[in-house]
Amino acid sequence: MAYDLKLAPEPEHGVMPAVSISVLVLVVIAVVVFLVNPRETSVLKVDKVQLYAPHTDIKTDKHATREVLANMGEDDLYVVATVTMTNKLRLPIFITDTTLTLTSADGSAEQATGVSPKYYQQIEASFPPLTPMLGPPIYDGDELEPGSTHTGNVLMLFPGLTEAAWTHRKSAVLTINLRNQSPQSITLP
Repeated sequence: MAYDLKLAPEPEHGVMPAVSISVLVLVVIAVVVFLVNPRETSVLKVDKVQLYAPHTDIKTDKHATREVLANMGEDDLYVVATVTMTNKLRLPIFITDTTLTLTSADGSAEQATGVSPKYYQQIEASFPPLTPMLGPPIYDGDELEPGSTHTGNVLMLFPGLTEAAWTHRKSAVLTINLRNQSPQSITLP
């Protein structure tokens, strides 16, 4: 015959200790994740901004049988920004495209998209003074490994704008768009 010998009362097992321990563990995990993860995707720095503002005169051929174009001119503004970008994440980041938003003194905004490096040769043939301004590009498809730094040029074209429009601007903001990350922006000097 077996007897159950009870020397002390059974302790009460409530849910409160288990809930308290679970909440404490979750708070510790959240604090560790917050402290370990980087708070910024990348760091952008503008090293140099160069301008080229050609004025192109288009004249008709006096020997042409039909006058297709009247004598006219065209102003363009090329902006070459040398940018250094450092990846602060623990995974690679991929550049998808670049844009430059120029806000004029009257508050109107013009936006230009980065010129693809595949057109650099043709642009340099038309405008040789751009050649010394252009170096290795930062453009669509570039990949930055974790912790790496990449320096390159971004070429933007504002058709119809003059250097005076740049000089009297309110602001110029360069935005580098990234795949699966938030865009990175910096104000140009």
